[in-house]
Formats: sequence, structure tokens, C-alpha cells
Amino acid sequence: MRRLLPFLLAAVVQAASATPSTVTLHTDSTGRTNCLDIVKAGDHDQLHMARCGRYSGQMWDIVPDAGSSFVRLRTRFTGADMCLDVVNDGTNDQVHMASCANVTGQQWHMDQTGPGPGVRLWNQFTGLGKCLDIVNDGSGRVQLAACGNYSGQFWTKRGSR
Repeated sequence: MRRLLPFLLAAVVQAASATPSTVTLHTDSTGRTNCLDIVKAGDHDQLHMARCGRYSGQMWDIVPDAGSSFVRLRTRFTGADMCLDVVNDGTNDQVHMASCANVTGQQWHMDQTGPGPGVRLWNQFTGLGKCLDIVNDGSGRVQLAACGNYSGQFWTKRGSR
């Protein structure tokens, strides 16, 4: 029993650290009335900004990645098996929902953007140079773009449980 206790304690600690918090995600650019959402067509893997509501595609689980400062982002709509990922196509600026795997394109970091609640999202695959951004054409499309002082890259997390 004494040999088993450390393993059981380690399992409990890991499970507690993997407990997701559920939030909606907004940008300064689109305001509090628009949320990061999943397009409800096709393979349910595309993202866009949409009018906020009590929709499972807007309920984001932020799941800590054990042993690192990164998190995985999932929605209640696509479930625990789908994570926000980078399309590995050479330009690496498109994001989509993909089957969760041990890949760096699904490991996201949330950097505080200042004294307020905002965060800037970048992932381990593309690094600090590319941040999750809103395309500035009114379409609500979401992509990775060069990090800068842009309102489409300042994300606010609001509890939605």
C-alpha cells in the first residue's frame, strides 16, 4: 500500500490540474456581443466570430497541459476529442478544430496583454510571432497573424458555466 500511495496522489494531482474552466472568448475588435464560435456546417471544424448566445460552440474549455504553461482549447459543441489546432500547410496561418493529439499546434499560450483581463493567444507550433486574430474585413473569420498591437488579437475570457 505504501508504494501505491505516491502513484495515487500523483494521479489525483494530475486530474485536478487538468480540470477545464469554461469561458466565452471575445476580442476588443468585435466587442462583447460577438464570441468565438464553431461554424455549424460541414465537419464542424471551422471557426468564426458570431453573435453571442448560450451555444455550445461558444463554450470553450481551457484545459491545462500537464507540466507546461500551455493549454488546449476545446468547445462543448465539438467535445473533448477535438482541439483548436493550426493547419500545417506551409503558411501555418489557418486554424481549425482537429482530433486532439500530442502536437504543438494544439498547445496554446495565453499572455496577459496589460492590466486588464485581455490575453493574446499563440501556440507552440508557430511560436510568439503569430497570434490568434480576427480578419479585418467584417467576415468574422479567425486566423493566425503577425502579433502586434491589434484589437483583434486582444481576447477576453468570460465565465460561461
